[in-house]
Amino acid sequence: MAEADGTRAEAREDAATRRNDDESVFTNSAREWVRFGAIVMVIVGGFSVLEGVMALAAPDTYVTREGTVLAIDLAGWAWLHLVLGALVLLSGLALLRDAMSGRARAAGVTVVGLSAIVQLAWLPAAPIWSIIMIALDVLVLGAIVAVGNQHSAGRL
Repeated sequence: MAEADGTRAEAREDAATRRNDDESVFTNSAREWVRFGAIVMVIVGGFSVLEGVMALAAPDTYVTREGTVLAIDLAGWAWLHLVLGALVLLSGLALLRDAMSGRARAAGVTVVGLSAIVQLAWLPAAPIWSIIMIALDVLVLGAIVAVGNQHSAGRL
């Protein structure tokens, strides 16, 4: 009888060890996915800042209608890209610092979502660039939100 209890206890310990090993691998995988998203966020934020600087420095490089894009002058769009790009970059750095931080992930989803909307509105001025930026924004959102679903499901 004592042998059976000892065998059951060992089996439970083995199962718990295997479950903990699986969870640690999964956690590392999830953290790496968020880190990847954070690195892309830093790159997208930097590109957006450069886009804003370019719109301020050389406004004739963008296709506009009478100097406006969606009823906002080009300088307004330039400043919007500068500020939003800086926020995306800072949120990406915050995620790199702590990949599982709920606040950093929420800020990342918010600013990247806004970035995608701004790029959608910017589409007439720079169509190819806007499509590339929207694709990168969607990739980042997928990385951050997918891990959030796993976290809320109790897998992390």
